Amino acid sequence: MQSSVNSTELILYITLSVMPFHLFAYIPFWNHLRFPKKQTMCILMAEQLIFTGIMLIFCHSGVSIAAAQVTAVPLYGGMFFFLVRMEIRKIAFLYIFTTDYMMIVKGAAHYISSFLLKYPDYSFQSGIVILVIFLATMPAMIHYIHSTARIVFEIDAPQIWKTVWLLPLFNSIIVLLYTYPLEQSNIKALLSRILLMICMFLVYHFLVRSIQQAQKQAMTEEHSRSVEYLLELQTQQYDMLKLRMEETRRARHDMRHHWNVLKAYADSGDFDALSAYIRKYVEGIPQEISSQFCSNIAVNAILCFYAQKAAEQQIELNICFPVKEKICIPEPELCVLLGNLLENALDACSACDGKRYIDVNARQKGESQLILTVDNTSQKPVIKEGNAFYSSKRPDFGLDTDSVRAVARRYHGDARFEWKDGIFYASIMLYANND
Repeated sequence: MQSSVNSTELILYITLSVMPFHLFAYIPFWNHLRFPKKQTMCILMAEQLIFTGIMLIFCHSGVSIAAAQVTAVPLYGGMFFFLVRMEIRKIAFLYIFTTDYMMIVKGAAHYISSFLLKYPDYSFQSGIVILVIFLATMPAMIHYIHSTARIVFEIDAPQIWKTVWLLPLFNSIIVLLYTYPLEQSNIKALLSRILLMICMFLVYHFLVRSIQQAQKQAMTEEHSRSVEYLLELQTQQYDMLKLRMEETRRARHDMRHHWNVLKAYADSGDFDALSAYIRKYVEGIPQEISSQFCSNIAVNAILCFYAQKAAEQQIELNICFPVKEKICIPEPELCVLLGNLLENALDACSACDGKRYIDVNARQKGESQLILTVDNTSQKPVIKEGNAFYSSKRPDFGLDTDSVRAVARRYHGDARFEWKDGIFYASIMLYANND
């Protein structure tokens, strides 16, 4: 039947049978595009024209329409992966669903138009049938893909996404091999595609929810480790407080002896010795550490703790943390995040020679946004797969940038890390989680 299809009919068929599904694939990613929406729409229009031109060239060269579609379709997929800005395996996971949706609709439309209505293959009428079925099923599909995509976007499990998308891919390839091209298909091919869609619904449902449950369990374990870490910090703070109390008691006890020495120098008129003694005494007094860096008590305790540790190691610590008492994320999360950054900054500075410093800055916008930066001197850190920096000294609570980025994403923000010319830069942006 292909010879009876003219160029105009073919153009209309391609537009009606392919473009709606391609636009449908962008729906869950509409807020994750690489370019502005208007610019993206112009690119998609140009892409459709190029795709149609390729199809016409192939078909007028004697290539069957089915073969031409298989040859030219990668243009759509390649452009889709380019225009969407997200982890590529998540894109593939959802894009395969759209491909399966198109396969089942085209299978049903072919059976209705060819076997029931006796329309020619790849004609304008068969394109209309595809569009009608698409419009009839689109509301349910949009609801389903939105709910599935929301879970997929929330799941942060790179190791799982490396392989999980292959399951629907191979399943789809097997069905496609046995049911393509459509003009050679029958009721068995249609049933195969219907069963494919049912199978894909089940696969996507159980996969994403199983991964979601696994991540929730991991988050619970991470919370338990965070509580343990805070308890460890509190224990160290308590030990440090006891040490300061002991030093204060000892200083009060020794003060009587200092007064006796000063009185003896004054009575003898040896003012040079008196001045030298006072100078040495002042030099021996521990450096005063500020006890108020921000209004939030819990965060301030973390800052004071690490300020004391930095002073003991003679590391310059500059803190500008004008954060309000109420912050946009839970205190335990921020304390652990800040503690991790400062702990690793201290570790990095300890391994450096020469001038060593840590700059900590925070900026809070209302109760909805918090920006945190920690810059410190550092030797070149160990780099893991994916350009992630990692501290080998504390593998459990070290600066695993994947973990920090996961926290940032959980609060709709971002985390960026860079090492340059002996300085390690960490920048984290967090937003209030109102979900």
